[in-house]
Amino acid sequence: MFVKANQPTLLTQVTAALTGTDREFSATTWAEEGKGHGRRERRSVRTAPADGIDWPGLAQVMRIRRDTGPTQGHWAAKEAAYAVTSLPPALAGPRHLATHARLHWNIENREHYVRDVTFREDAQKARTGNMPANLAALRNLATGAFRKAGFANIAHARRYHTRDDQRILALYGYA
Repeated sequence: MFVKANQPTLLTQVTAALTGTDREFSATTWAEEGKGHGRRERRSVRTAPADGIDWPGLAQVMRIRRDTGPTQGHWAAKEAAYAVTSLPPALAGPRHLATHARLHWNIENREHYVRDVTFREDAQKARTGNMPANLAALRNLATGAFRKAGFANIAHARRYHTRDDQRILALYGYA
């Protein structure tokens, strides 16, 4: 679970547990660097035991730091995110937790982005009764059908199927 400012006490405790030099955390840190999309990126995960932090079931805390910049030259920006987990260090080290964090963003990009941008779900006017849930179910049905049909780009699939009513019927096996 990512820890944000809406949990100020927990955020303060997690930040304090992860404060120190890189040398102090060398055994519990994992980092990788890569280039792509016209930039370079360095991601590092620092973990620490959750000793003394009052949160049910907590085993570890972690800091995920992302440094980004142009492919050549100085790093332009850095961002730190804090998270907690019930997984003990023996089951999930820093590299394992970094993988989980990346998979979380994969879900965000594959599902939530599609709902927010392609279907403009946040701009919908339906706010009462069962209408919001019904419309979300229809959007999920369409997204699932497009993905099952092999479309990676849901916006493209939506435009393609909107142009011909027979295509949408064929997508659901009625043509």
